[in-house]
Amino acid sequence: MMAGFTQLKPQFVTHLGLLYQKFYLIYLTCVNINHPLQCILKLCLLATIINSLAVNVVAAEVQTFGQAGRNGVDGRSGRDGNSASDQIIRASEQLQMIDLSGTDGEAGESATSGEPASGCQQPQDVTVNVCGARGGNGGNGGNGGNGGNSGNATVYFESLSQLKNVVLRNRGGRAGVGGKSGQAGSGCNCTQPRWSVNYCTWALMAQQINVEEAQWKEIKRELFRCTGDAFYDEQQNRPQLAILDPNYRYGWKYIGLSQQRDFTCENGLIGQPGRNGRDGEPSSYGQVLLVKGTEIPQEQISYSNRVSLLVDRSIGLIKKNLSKKTGLRSLLGTGSDVRDSYRLLETVQSSFKVSWQTVKRPQDLGDPSLKVEITESGKLQFYIPGTLEYKLNNSPNQTEIAITGGIHPKRLGRFKFKGFDRFPDSRNFTLLDEGKLLGELKTVKLTIILFQNNSKVSEMSYPLVPHRPYPHWADAYQINLGDRFDSWLQPGQPVKYEIRIEQTTRSGVTYTSGMKIGFVVDKVTHSPDIQYYSGATLTNLLRLINK
Repeated sequence: MMAGFTQLKPQFVTHLGLLYQKFYLIYLTCVNINHPLQCILKLCLLATIINSLAVNVVAAEVQTFGQAGRNGVDGRSGRDGNSASDQIIRASEQLQMIDLSGTDGEAGESATSGEPASGCQQPQDVTVNVCGARGGNGGNGGNGGNGGNSGNATVYFESLSQLKNVVLRNRGGRAGVGGKSGQAGSGCNCTQPRWSVNYCTWALMAQQINVEEAQWKEIKRELFRCTGDAFYDEQQNRPQLAILDPNYRYGWKYIGLSQQRDFTCENGLIGQPGRNGRDGEPSSYGQVLLVKGTEIPQEQISYSNRVSLLVDRSIGLIKKNLSKKTGLRSLLGTGSDVRDSYRLLETVQSSFKVSWQTVKRPQDLGDPSLKVEITESGKLQFYIPGTLEYKLNNSPNQTEIAITGGIHPKRLGRFKFKGFDRFPDSRNFTLLDEGKLLGELKTVKLTIILFQNNSKVSEMSYPLVPHRPYPHWADAYQINLGDRFDSWLQPGQPVKYEIRIEQTTRSGVTYTSGMKIGFVVDKVTHSPDIQYYSGATLTNLLRLINK
């Protein structure tokens, strides 16, 4: 019985061994129990499983016939196109032919096809399933090369008519096409898709020699391939006899047809077709920059310095304006192959100088910094401290900044609180301007704000007009609030004044400073809580002159 498993895979032999062990354990159990019928049923079931497994495993054996086809060869990818270099062109009255185009990418090579399987003669009436060899895979097509990059061109010109003498080509290289894929090879086909093989059972009989009237005894039974025709198999397909023991004679006894196994043939697989190569990427047109003039100047869009270092100096400012435009093909010569859009670089320039037309020295005015910028239109923008008095005198190529007067920035915001008049009257107090600026300013405006419990309750304006007589001494100003805050100024009530001072110079710039004073109404306060502050504009100005 084990002869039927000589070609099994090792793992199947292992499984069968385990089943036989279980078979033996069931047998031992049956010997020691009183229910032999149940044991017989179990043994028959297990034997059936073992026999079916053996048959199925043998039937699952597959052999391949023929030689598999070789795979196709992939196509070579195409080389990328060459890129052109950037170039500077100076347009003139002479015709110029300039080619900055990138070259085209190469096409990818096509692949070869997979070979069909060879030696496809199917073996006949074998006792295993067979399958044809597969065909070769088709090769992949080579990728196309990318187009070469075109060169960028910078064209200098004096007049638009000169551009007609420039014939420029800066097209990008075209993409190379991908190679074609290879076809798949065919596999071996079956000539006999299905067949059956018969197996007959033979019993090996033995008779002892030199024993009178010895009986023939059956030793074992085995399966052998046969036709199923009992007469023919007994005459022509009798198994060969092996002498196992010289004291016995042996012979085969035909039992009959026992099994019929079916076998199949599967056609060999067709190989996988290759893929087409990818097309390369085309390159785009190069960029063109038109420059009016013979060179690109160094840009200087702003300049700043202290006024003492700018007097009688001519400072030039230059700005480059880069704009995007269309219509390049109509500007260049016939035969040009370019993108129609281009960039145009135009330069604007101007200059300025500072003249000193006051008897005061720059140091007397704080020698502040002055800044000038040039705009896209070529106009100049001036950033002049409001403490300077000046005039702008424009000429075609230059602007003169004439300094005619001014004040020192440190004289601004110098008001001090001197105290309340006729203590403890909180409706009248005195301010001292240590900068002594009232006669040199355009306006001075005081705003007095009353706070209670950190909340604003009322305010009033109190202008100081230059050249108007005030009750003052040594630039001290007596402020009379009248009855404006009477309803809130209750005796013993803690309040706070904020006095905001806005000083507007003759140039029209206002600088803010102020103070906050806390006190108790009608109570004599010899040292009131005073906090002085300066506005952002004044703080920045003082920071600049202190650098």
